[in-house]
Amino acid sequence: MPFTKGQSHDLSELRNMAYGWGKIITRRAYGDEGPGLDLDFDAVESLAVDMGQAVIQGAIEEVLRLQFQRLGDHQPCPACQRACPVAKAPRTIQVRGGTVHYDEPVCHCPVCRRDFFPSAPEFAARLAQLLAGDPG
Repeated sequence: MPFTKGQSHDLSELRNMAYGWGKIITRRAYGDEGPGLDLDFDAVESLAVDMGQAVIQGAIEEVLRLQFQRLGDHQPCPACQRACPVAKAPRTIQVRGGTVHYDEPVCHCPVCRRDFFPSAPEFAARLAQLLAGDPG
């Protein structure tokens, strides 16, 4: 999976939704009356940072889980094209907002005895082209 592809669509609606979550978190943390006057800014900021990190972790883990599901049960070996079962290798990834747990998709071809990581179809097609000696 590429880790550098940027977002091309407008995220303002999602930002507005996340802003609303901040208000919900405040009500859940301090009740409908809000925090007392003795609450300092550091405590407010710490709560916001912790909840922001939880959103980051949840969003990344969910995207990775959905991408894993889209791979299906089998992927073609890049060398011989045989359908190979997709397994999981648990990983921990450090991201800007903390640590996420990732079930990385891995495959093993029993014919070629090759281990590989499944790729998106366009990357897999390009790899097959390069392996065939066609620089394209």
